[in-house]
This record gives sequence, structure tokens and C-alpha cells, in this order.
Amino acid sequence: MVITLRRAAVALCAALLTCSGTTAVANAQALPLPSSSPLDELGRPTQQTADQVRAFAEQPWLPDEVSGAILSALAFFAGDNGDGGPPLPADAPTFTQFYWPTVSGDCMGEGLNSVGSALAVPGPAEIPAPGAEAGQTTFLFTALGTSPAVQQQGGMQVQWFNLNTLRSGTTELANHGINPDGPATLSGTADTGVGTVIAVVSGDVHTEDNTCSFIPTAAIIDAR
Repeated sequence: MVITLRRAAVALCAALLTCSGTTAVANAQALPLPSSSPLDELGRPTQQTADQVRAFAEQPWLPDEVSGAILSALAFFAGDNGDGGPPLPADAPTFTQFYWPTVSGDCMGEGLNSVGSALAVPGPAEIPAPGAEAGQTTFLFTALGTSPAVQQQGGMQVQWFNLNTLRSGTTELANHGINPDGPATLSGTADTGVGTVIAVVSGDVHTEDNTCSFIPTAAIIDAR
């Protein structure tokens, strides 16, 4: 029941903020949005949108688990979480961000949740480690706010399916030395082939302080 509530919460917040898309990091130009858009020119929720989501999350009838998950998701989308993911250089490759953040309850201690952020980078690309050749995709997962990842992992997986080739697989994410001082960041490369790839990531991240279990988040990737 807790997992169902959390999934509903982050999905609701994602829907409210209309978050999606493939982003070119290098020299990206934001398109103008109509004045009625819930997002600003940088893709973040406007103040009005953030206030509406926050007001909904603070309704007294909402369970604490749901309220906390919504507020964590809002902080992620609004850029209020001060921990951020791994830094990307100006010439970083095009990537796809998974459509909603995922939450691990009590990950950093009692009542302290971690928001998980996932990216997919189709090859050829040297970063993030371990890199991807043509026909491959690197998946990256960051547990925001956590201590560094331990070397021995196991449990964080990406399940993917190529709609064009009907190829599918499961890719384990491991510690490849990204963000050695934290937050915990795992990555892995899959032989997805080219085409439209559906991917779902979920599982456990083992940090120096705890084991954090993250509910699923998903993305559709144009692996060309």
C-alpha cells in the first residue's frame, strides 16, 4: 500500500508539472511557452503551479507518505533540492530524463526521503561512465542527498524493450566512480540497439549509511 501511494504521488506531481522529453544539454534553446503554461521557459514549474501543488500536498486528509512524496517531487522539478545530480560538461551528449522522480522513504534517516533521478544517454557517448558505443544506451541513476555509494551494489536494475527490434533485456547498475563523494550514483550500459526504447528503472541503492529502495520510474528513449 505504501509503494502504491508513493507511486501515485510522484506520478500525480509529474502530471501536474507536465514533465517529459529528450533534452539536448549543449546549447539548448528553450521554446517560448504560452502564459497559461504551468512551466517557465526553463521547464520548471511557475510559482503559481508550485503554490497549487504545495497547497494540495498540505491537505490534512492526505497521508504523510503521499504528502512527503509530492513535496519531494515538487522540490526536484522546481530545482529546490540543493544536492543535484552529477555535473555535466557543456559538450555533454543528448540525454533523456526519466519522466518522474522516484522516492525512497527514510533513505537518509527517519523521515528523511531521497529523491531519485534517472537519465538515459544513447551512444556513441563517452560520458557518463562506463560510456556507450553506437547501438548502446547508458543509464544513470542518482539518489539525491545521500552519502557515497559503496562499491558492492546489486539490486538497481533497468528493464528495457526496443519497440523496433523487439529486443529486450535487464541491465544492472553499478558503481563506476561517478560522484565519489556523494550523492550515490550508479550507471550501466545496455545493448539496446537503435530504435524506440521503453525503459523502467527501480531497485536498491547501497550507500555508506543505508540501503535505499526506489519505486519505478520510466522513460521512452529515441536511441538513434
